[in-house]
Amino acid sequence: QIEVTADTIVSVANPGEVLASIEENVIKRMQAVYPGVSYSFDGPQQDARDAFLGLAKTVPVALFFIFMIIASIFRSYIQPVLIMLTIPFGIIGAIYGHLFMGLDIYMFSVFGMVALTGVVVNDAIVLIEAVNGYIAQGNKVFDAIVQGGVRRFRAIMLTTISTTGGLLPLIAERDQQAQIIIPMALSIAAGVMFATVLTLFFIPCLLYTSPSPRDRQKSR
Repeated sequence: QIEVTADTIVSVANPGEVLASIEENVIKRMQAVYPGVSYSFDGPQQDARDAFLGLAKTVPVALFFIFMIIASIFRSYIQPVLIMLTIPFGIIGAIYGHLFMGLDIYMFSVFGMVALTGVVVNDAIVLIEAVNGYIAQGNKVFDAIVQGGVRRFRAIMLTTISTTGGLLPLIAERDQQAQIIIPMALSIAAGVMFATVLTLFFIPCLLYTSPSPRDRQKSR
């Protein structure tokens, strides 16, 4: 048994790139010479695979229950879809944040994206809840959306500023022991900032064009 250990230089390559290079340039050549050789990645790589398999099973269940809870509160199947559209927006923002900071996407980055879903969904919920309240008072749909956006702007922005501000010291930390959780903090902070802009501008547009508010107003 031969054990070889090494540390990666993050500025040159990450562990995933190193393992891919070893698999392509070393292991496949060994298998060509010795066809009976088999291999597997254990340790952190196995832990990452197990974690991603667990997320693949549990995340759809969580999204389903989020949809059912929102649908039961708003008594609509369209508005929960509009609210949950903020989730991919947040993930896109998290990816852009990693690109901006020059970081690769690690396992903790994905964990941060999962935690991000709750924050961005809450922003959309409070906005649409205010709009529904103004529609119920007899306001026109467009006026209700404007008034709801004005009313909830402060709450949504305070959520974004407080969340991002609270995570900035961790993102700026240079201690080696903190490097493992920086990608998770970056996913949450960047995703919240990106999703907030789209929540304040894109979600009202979708809400205005969706049939649900108008149908509710006509039925009254």
